[in-house]
Amino acid sequence: MKKWLIATLGAVMVLSACGGGDDDTTPVDEGGDDDVEEVEEDDTEETAGDGEYDLAAGEEVYEQNCLSCHGQNGEGASGPGIAGMDIDSVRTAIEEGPGSMPDGLVDGDEADNVSAWVADQ
Repeated sequence: MKKWLIATLGAVMVLSACGGGDDDTTPVDEGGDDDVEEVEEDDTEETAGDGEYDLAAGEEVYEQNCLSCHGQNGEGASGPGIAGMDIDSVRTAIEEGPGSMPDGLVDGDEADNVSAWVADQ
């Protein structure tokens, strides 16, 4: 009886190891062919730098909190131009508030997203 139980458990373990995992791919039919192409699914809108950020949300935060001082394209208005700044410099400026800019206008994911959006421009 013990040998049968051990053999059954061993078979279950082997079969469960052969089961497919969730690899976030979706088959795509290319029309009539038997070939199926694997397409990666992505939950974020875009990526920038080393992390994943929601650049559309970053643009919205920029328009609400930054555009009036830094201009439509980051060229500067009443505040300095920020076009061409890297993501870390933008994030530091948001946290520290250089010059007359108040610190902490946005924080958390909003600060990450807007920093990535500015750096991506």
